[in-house]
Amino acid sequence: MEYIESAVVDGTVEGRQQGIIDLLERHGAMSVTGLARRFHCSTATVRRDLVRIEESGVALERHHGSVSLVREDLGTQFEAQRIAHFQEKEAVARLIVDFVPDHATIGLNGGTTTTLVARAFAKARKPVRVVTNAINIAYELALASMDVVVVGGAVQLPHFESTGKVALRTLADLHLDLAVLGVEGVDPTFGFSTAREEEAAIAEVFRASADQVMAALDGSKLGEKALFRLLSWAEVNYIAIDEVGGEMLRQWPHVGLEIAGNQAQVWTVQWR
Repeated sequence: MEYIESAVVDGTVEGRQQGIIDLLERHGAMSVTGLARRFHCSTATVRRDLVRIEESGVALERHHGSVSLVREDLGTQFEAQRIAHFQEKEAVARLIVDFVPDHATIGLNGGTTTTLVARAFAKARKPVRVVTNAINIAYELALASMDVVVVGGAVQLPHFESTGKVALRTLADLHLDLAVLGVEGVDPTFGFSTAREEEAAIAEVFRASADQVMAALDGSKLGEKALFRLLSWAEVNYIAIDEVGGEMLRQWPHVGLEIAGNQAQVWTVQWR
């Protein structure tokens, strides 16, 4: 059998290693052979990648040929995710800050992209009110003396989000001008998705509470389809995406995109 070592998301060893972290976070334990099939490489290559991942500070647990992330190390894993595609996510965050009008009430769910959006709002001292179910986002905005409302509930890792009945009931009683939602996958037919049922449930209430909805993502999410639908195409008004991802998205069937305002990569969504 011929192994293709370069068949990774962004064509680098680092990209494959980040892909391994992402899959372990989504699926829990995975076998070494399963990871090798996923990335079209040898099991020896996967084992070397796992060693490099551990050397980078991410704790792994092995058991009978399977590997998983150590639960106590999810904070480190969250930072590893944040660093992946960091420039693209920062570009998306800046676009959103420029797009949102002053004094708007904005909803943010948890995730790496929306965390960078919150930091961009704080850095720009944008006069907006942020409603979020992500404890880390609320904490950072509060430290920056931003106007922030945090939705209570049971906190779930790795995105530090409050979920459950308390969170859903609280959010349902609020009004948002715009909900900015991070996603884990985008498919031309299935729509926008997440690997966690709780995140899909909270996103549904964000959508219902908001006048308009924006999906915030980088191009690495294109073509991915997680288990739970977060949003259908018909439920999204805008997409904020990096430049390369935007050009790829324009080629998809059934999706009509037009530039909104002066933002080159904030698109209005029209279903053909």
